[in-house]
Amino acid sequence: MDNLATADSSPPHSLAPDQLTPAQRTAVDHFEGPLLVLAGPGSGKTRVITRRMARLVERGVDPRQILAVTFTNKAAEEMAARVERLAGGRPVAVSTFHRFCARLLRDHAELVGLQANYTILDTTDQKQVVRTVLDELNLDAVHFPPARISGRISRAKNEQQTAESLQANSVSRVGNHFQEVVARVYPRYQDFLLRANAVDFDDLLLHVQQLLTENPELRSRLDQQYRFVMVDEYQDTNLVQYGIVRLLSHDHPNLCVTGDPDQSIYGWRGARVDNILRFEQDYPDATVVRLEENFRSTAAILRSADQLIAHNQLRKAKSLITQNPEGDAVELLVYGSAQDEAHGIAARIHELVSRNECTYGDCAVFYRVNSMSRQLEQALSRWGIPYQVIAGVAFFERAEVKDLLGYLRLIENPADDAAFARVVNKPPRRIGKVTQSKLARYATTEKINRLEAAAHAKQIPNLSKPATTSLLRFHELIDGLNLADAGSVAELLRTIIDRTRYTAGWQTGLGKSSEQDIQRQAVIDELLALATQYDEDLGDERSLAGFLEITSLVADTDAIDPSQGNVTLMTLHAAKGLEFPTVFVAGVEQNLLPHERSLRDDNPREIEEERRLLFVGMTRAIDRLSLTLAAQRDLHGQSRSTIPSQFLNEMQLSMRDNTIPGDTAVPRPPLPDAGNTMGRSGMADSPLLTTGAALLNGTGEAATLEQGFAVGMAVRHPRYGRGTVVAVDGFARNRTVTVRFEDSDEGVSFQAAHCPLQPLGRS
Repeated sequence: MDNLATADSSPPHSLAPDQLTPAQRTAVDHFEGPLLVLAGPGSGKTRVITRRMARLVERGVDPRQILAVTFTNKAAEEMAARVERLAGGRPVAVSTFHRFCARLLRDHAELVGLQANYTILDTTDQKQVVRTVLDELNLDAVHFPPARISGRISRAKNEQQTAESLQANSVSRVGNHFQEVVARVYPRYQDFLLRANAVDFDDLLLHVQQLLTENPELRSRLDQQYRFVMVDEYQDTNLVQYGIVRLLSHDHPNLCVTGDPDQSIYGWRGARVDNILRFEQDYPDATVVRLEENFRSTAAILRSADQLIAHNQLRKAKSLITQNPEGDAVELLVYGSAQDEAHGIAARIHELVSRNECTYGDCAVFYRVNSMSRQLEQALSRWGIPYQVIAGVAFFERAEVKDLLGYLRLIENPADDAAFARVVNKPPRRIGKVTQSKLARYATTEKINRLEAAAHAKQIPNLSKPATTSLLRFHELIDGLNLADAGSVAELLRTIIDRTRYTAGWQTGLGKSSEQDIQRQAVIDELLALATQYDEDLGDERSLAGFLEITSLVADTDAIDPSQGNVTLMTLHAAKGLEFPTVFVAGVEQNLLPHERSLRDDNPREIEEERRLLFVGMTRAIDRLSLTLAAQRDLHGQSRSTIPSQFLNEMQLSMRDNTIPGDTAVPRPPLPDAGNTMGRSGMADSPLLTTGAALLNGTGEAATLEQGFAVGMAVRHPRYGRGTVVAVDGFARNRTVTVRFEDSDEGVSFQAAHCPLQPLGRS
């Protein structure tokens, strides 16, 4: 089985194409009125959504009156294709939230102060705008990182905070210098976007909510147009998306939402699990259907996942049931170091493939943070195992792609100053930073965009003659490029490359292209292929704005290629909605999973989200699931001993100890060291620090997981009473546990091997 699929691909126990369980049938046949479908992992949620849309068409509903929104392009495209097949070729509007809002906003841009040819800034552009604002305010980007500021602005928008309200809030929080800087940057950032006729991802949603709120006639017309609204993954909606859905289904509350509170893992970007938890309060007459039968995973995997998630409080009670076989128990694999862990996983994959129990394409390795992929990549390379890393929108972050898309953006929207700054000196045309700074000041003074200012280069004070000539030529270049003359997006890209001589400097004096140049050309060829495909798919309906919209709203998992037969490496967040026959979750340790941020803040809601994240990772597995951890790992540039995740105490798992010298030690890769360009791992020669069993209970003796201590755990001491573990340091017999007791502000430290502390669970 060499496949990677969305959550509805054929699992071990599957239904016939036209067969539905009683619960699924209830949801599919529901006609009018609000409907909440609580769908556990692998329960056929996509099948229910698509068949319900087809059923509505069967019952005489005009397909144009049905709107379905989800969160990924991949899910939207697959859902639309299924519905079209089921509905006899009649298309239904299926889209991501952002794409739906982008198109609605383009139709009514003038109502929010934009033009229809607005451009969408990606995260790199947003950071560059913040950097520009910081320069205007004479603030240092080193002390106030643009990425952090743009992230805080995004969070403010998701919480529906305007620049004015954020400023007012910063006044009440005197002393928080970073917050004060954000409050100063935010309004200037928004003003820059408005002048540039541009929006960021959050603005797409906010502007549409503004449209619907301030224009009741438009809202009513859209409510009538979309009489049946369906929202997938409702637990991942933020406050603004929640508001949009409510506004679109006000007059005709035929709203169907599907989701699972146990899979809400995007709180860090504004998602509110409360939206799905309060659905029955918002719609008291709602029908509730629970999809609890899992068609994906073995009974053993589901039992462990159920034991884990049962410890959450913010959830709708349900149990995962299945008719699938019992399967192998979930493995807990303990290694001496992170290098050993990576090689252990690679060795296990090699072993499974060698025994023909699976293919490389069946296997996935998940981790909490992207930085963990490096050692995994090195280990897989040494074992000769092919792999792909899903690490965000890497292709669209390439300089060549961003440059050429920057040209397209400036052609489509001459007011896009961010695009202007990107391409005005790409390739080099003697328009340096000093010239650009003078140009920007002139544009601000004259209240015009920078491209227009370039046309008036002769009026810009203190500008050299070569710089003036270059700016005038650049304006002439952009002014002479348009889609109408080119005939297609792909041809326009070729014209840009030709007229700018973009690739002219890529050859050496010998006339041979370097390997780097070959790779860069391959990237451009891929972009041209994407544009050609777009031109063919859209035909006469193609537009520059449409192509730019597609490239702006691409998601990380859109980059997954299931046909390559590679092991897939990805974060737990990226794994949402996917499934694999064999899954490894690496680094199941305190400070990684749960992440140190949630432990530092001691926020129960954040801990619950970390638990949901592990639950999501576990329930991606079809046949085999292994959780791994290391006794020692490099964190923040230092090698540190680790503490097993508190979540392991919540599941009853058997342990396979890979830290004991001898036959169970991590095997060497079958490849020779000679010719290895990834560097030696040192895993076979490193001294073993402790055994896995000792790591797990801190005593040096084999014991059950329940005897471990973790930060945040409530404990009782016979003399000092009840307290909370605030630190765990060291390993094996040297492990110490620091506890803050209820009657004291000071922490008291104990030797874990000899202390009479009684664990009570989470405080």
